[in-house]
Amino acid sequence: MKDKLDITLKIAGVELSLCIDRDEEHLLRSVTKQVNHAYDKYSELFADRSSDEILAMVTLLFAKGFIQLKTQMAELDSTLEQFDSELSKLLRENI
Repeated sequence: MKDKLDITLKIAGVELSLCIDRDEEHLLRSVTKQVNHAYDKYSELFADRSSDEILAMVTLLFAKGFIQLKTQMAELDSTLEQFDSELSKLLRENI
């Protein structure tokens, strides 16, 4: 079985032909669906804007979400490192 898959995704009327790993297909199709949903909603809310402006707003929406999650993950990593350090200290003291 071929490890790569040729697919075509359509975002805001623009077709993208991609060669992807087979295990990425579901994720990319789900992302495409979410991006198109956001694009459609923004198009309704900002009917006077160009498609480029709408795509820029959608890009900003998803980038904001990515940065927020990245920040939360960094904070969680820090908390877990602190917890691990304190737990190790307690275990050493009780040996």
